[in-house]
Amino acid sequence: MRGFYPDVMPRLIAPFAALLLTLPLGACTPIFQSLTRDLTLHPSPTVPAPQASADILSGTYLGDGRVLFVTTRYRLVLNFNAGANRADGVLTNLDNARAYALTGKYLPVTADSGSLEAEIFEGSRKAGNVVARLSVGELRGTLTTLAFAYDLTLKRQP
Repeated sequence: MRGFYPDVMPRLIAPFAALLLTLPLGACTPIFQSLTRDLTLHPSPTVPAPQASADILSGTYLGDGRVLFVTTRYRLVLNFNAGANRADGVLTNLDNARAYALTGKYLPVTADSGSLEAEIFEGSRKAGNVVARLSVGELRGTLTTLAFAYDLTLKRQP
């Protein structure tokens, strides 16, 4: 009998101990899920931004594009679709009155800022790219055309 107890008892207790430990931990799972449901530790293009960001960032922007010593004035009328992570608009060179269609993707970083990567077209011809960072009231980035790369700084108009 003395040899039976030390060998069999741990084998009988192990399944019951595992069952007793999983019951309390399993009951905590819904609590942990409810606490972490809306927790995002990094920006994700698969998680759409809150609808408020489209209203905050959409609008008319005015400012300058600079390359070396040349400054060109631009107006950008921009519309965001936060649910689809899309941006569309019209970029106008105010110095020569040329207008370009702008279309691309908008990736939210916070509720009121994000990154814009778009192509611009003059008619059906691709005229360049815009890569910029948007925050409340400002767009900063680069406008790349066939000839130049402009440093773009535009302020949102009220």
